[in-house]
Amino acid sequence: MNGDPQSAALVFSGVHAGYGVKPVLTGLDLAIGAGEVYALFGPNGAGKSTAARVACGLLEPTRGEVRWPNQGKSGVSLSPQQEALFQNLTVAENLHVIARAAGARRERASIDVARALRLTACETRANELIAVLSGGWRRRASLAAALVGQPSLVVADEPTQGVDVHTRSALANALRAAATEGAACLLISHDARFVEAAADRVGFLLSGRLIKEGKPTALLDEAFGTRRTLAVRFAETPQDMLAKVMREAGFFASADGLTWRRIGDQPFEVARLLADAVNQAGGELIVSRPDLDDLAAALHEERHARDH
Repeated sequence: MNGDPQSAALVFSGVHAGYGVKPVLTGLDLAIGAGEVYALFGPNGAGKSTAARVACGLLEPTRGEVRWPNQGKSGVSLSPQQEALFQNLTVAENLHVIARAAGARRERASIDVARALRLTACETRANELIAVLSGGWRRRASLAAALVGQPSLVVADEPTQGVDVHTRSALANALRAAATEGAACLLISHDARFVEAAADRVGFLLSGRLIKEGKPTALLDEAFGTRRTLAVRFAETPQDMLAKVMREAGFFASADGLTWRRIGDQPFEVARLLADAVNQAGGELIVSRPDLDDLAAALHEERHARDH
């Protein structure tokens, strides 16, 4: 899928939307195809969850148009940020309730439930009450509920919030499997590693507009090439002298001052020069390739510089 509206399962054309007089989306153009996992990525307040509500037909645009070329709104299913399952029912019972409420006959409902359990690897928890499940299994069950009935568009809003690495992998596999079976998946997330694992394409949302989109790996290669991220993590804020040296070396500090990052060439040489001082301050040095968080920060700085 290359974003061509003619073959899309979801199309936003110049969509403006918000709450009352407060605009959130300010001209969003977007096209997502069947068989594709597309992630909207951006900081809090960028408009990701508002876009999800519009995609599900829960919020009407004030301007622009949203279309669902395949099955209309009836083919859209949502896995929300806040769990919406019956606590006193098992995972399988919840899925059966959803299937029957959607009009499936008993035999068809059983097939749909089995498929949703398989896609999310929830078979071993099918007969357990939602109330006794861990947060990670609840997230899987919530996504399974959204996959009942083979929807043409699945919207997953922050599915990895508060889960461990194993659950992240299972959720990514579930979205990929659903896409392989023909669903279009709109993923709303600020989890960089999860988006890289799950998404075919990612769109960067800033102030209600799409400012960049493409395949995650291609975007990172285009932006950073062979440069690498050198991160320094401290348990306590570093002393002024060390902080000054790191700034002069091209590091930028996080809001809490505990994580410092530099993207550039020769990361191991820079790490070697800083190693003694960082060790004495109780910090650790980590070299990695830049991720989507780094790209989002670079795009934000680029937009800020252009606007000012």
